[in-house]
Amino acid sequence: MSTTIRPRVWLVAGLGAEPDPTDHPVVRDHLMRQWIPGSRGSYHTADGRHHANWTELHTRFDLVEVTQ
Repeated sequence: MSTTIRPRVWLVAGLGAEPDPTDHPVVRDHLMRQWIPGSRGSYHTADGRHHANWTELHTRFDLVEVTQ
């Protein structure tokens, strides 16, 4: 019997029950950009063009954890 790990979801409107992560997961926003954790708690897109901290990401975008 295997258990499926479901990705966490954070909605911009705060409708979800998922608390802010204590780890630094790779996430994808609703514009399909992947955000990768960097140093000092910041995130950047794969192409390096966009930078934000977790609060900025969670305030602006619906986020889904990338599990693979």
